[in-house]
Amino acid sequence: MGKRSAPRYPEDENKGGGVCCCLCGCCCFLLVLVALFVGSSVYLVYTLKPKAPSYSVSKMAVSKFDFSSSDLTLYTKLVATVRAENPNDKIGIKYADGSRTVVSYRGTPLCSGKLPTFFQGHNNVTMLEISMEGRHGFGSGLQEALEESEKAGNVPLDVYVTVPVQLLLDTYDLPQLKVNVHAALVVDSISPKKPPTIKSATYQGNWSWGGIFVGSFLVY
Repeated sequence: MGKRSAPRYPEDENKGGGVCCCLCGCCCFLLVLVALFVGSSVYLVYTLKPKAPSYSVSKMAVSKFDFSSSDLTLYTKLVATVRAENPNDKIGIKYADGSRTVVSYRGTPLCSGKLPTFFQGHNNVTMLEISMEGRHGFGSGLQEALEESEKAGNVPLDVYVTVPVQLLLDTYDLPQLKVNVHAALVVDSISPKKPPTIKSATYQGNWSWGGIFVGSFLVY
């Protein structure tokens, strides 16, 4: 008698087709999710027309600027008045804890502080007074350069602001972002004897989320 061949079962033949159908279904589901996400994002952008907030330093007041020749340190205390504008019609901005502001001269920190925590509503302009204080090493060469800048009436200062913000759409909290702003100022003086006048200023900013760069914007 000849050998009998092993019986074949229909389900074995269709197993590959079932896997393909499953993968195809998953791909279609993912494509639908992506399409919904992109569509909703475009709709929100079109509807809300989001605009980046703007910041500017309107004035500065110096109360302490004392250099110690014994240990080559500089003690600085000043208040910067910052104008913060939220130009959005439907988006509020909540300024959270964890902010930091730093004023530096030619890469050397002079003083630091932080922003107050507050909520800024739609189409709102808020004036902030930021107190900053610090004692830092300041070599004699840097002091001489600063004195020359004072005599010329052109003292370059860099102001760095980092603040976590939460965007609010009505009562819905959007993911928290971090706003970083750099203001490059030129003032005529940084002495307590004469209130500084801001002669020029340029501003740049960017957004980050979880340490990931999101985008940059110009600040006016």
